[in-house]
Amino acid sequence: MRIFLVWTLFLMRSTSTGGQAVTGPRQVTAEQGSSLAVSCSYKPRYKLYSKYWCRKNLLWFCLTYAIQTDGSEVTVTRDRVSIRDNQTANSFTVTLSSVTPGDEGQYSCGVKKKARFNQWHSTKVMVYAALSNTTEDSDLSPLTTNPLCPRGCGEPPVLSQPSVIHLLLLLSIKVPLALAVVGGAAWLRSRCRSRGQDILQLLEASSSTRARGCPPVPATPKP
Repeated sequence: MRIFLVWTLFLMRSTSTGGQAVTGPRQVTAEQGSSLAVSCSYKPRYKLYSKYWCRKNLLWFCLTYAIQTDGSEVTVTRDRVSIRDNQTANSFTVTLSSVTPGDEGQYSCGVKKKARFNQWHSTKVMVYAALSNTTEDSDLSPLTTNPLCPRGCGEPPVLSQPSVIHLLLLLSIKVPLALAVVGGAAWLRSRCRSRGQDILQLLEASSSTRARGCPPVPATPKP
C-alpha cells in the first residue's frame, strides 16, 4: 500500500509540469448532437513527439488513449474522434463529432514520451441538451393555428410592469371603497328597518289606546 501511495505521489509530482509544457482550455461546452473541437498548445521542443487525447479514469490517469498522432501532421481518425497536429503553430486539435451526454467527463490532451513521463493538460467536457424547435408549435392552441387568425392573435395580452403596478394601485383603492359602500348601505338598511319597526309599534299602541277610549257607535234604526 505504501509503495502504491509513493508511486501515485511520484506520478502526480512528475506530471504537475504538464500545465507548463502543455496548455489548453480548462473547460469546454458543446450542444448535444454537435461537434466539439479542443485545441492544446505545447512547447516547441515537443514538436516531433506523439500527441494524444484520452479520458481519465477514477484515479485521474489515462490508462488507454482515445486517439494519438504518430509524430507527424497527418490527421488521425478513430470512430467519432480525430486529431491533427500543427507543428508550425505548436498546437494540436481534437475534434469529437455527434456529441452525446455520455461524452461528459475529464479528459487529457498531452505529449507522449517514450522514456519519461508524459506531459498533459486536463480539460473538462460539458454537454447540454439541444433545444427542440417543435416544442413551441406543439403547445399552440387550435385558435392560434387557425389560418384565418394570425399567429398569436388568440394569446392573452401581456401586461407591462407599469400597467401591473397601476392595476394593483386601482385595486387597492377600489376594493376598500366598495367594501365601505356596501357596509354603509347595509347599516342604513338595518337602521331604517329598526326605525320602521319602532314607528309601527307606536302606531299600534296609539290605535289600541283610542279604541279603548271611544264610545260605541249607535246602531241606525231600520225604516
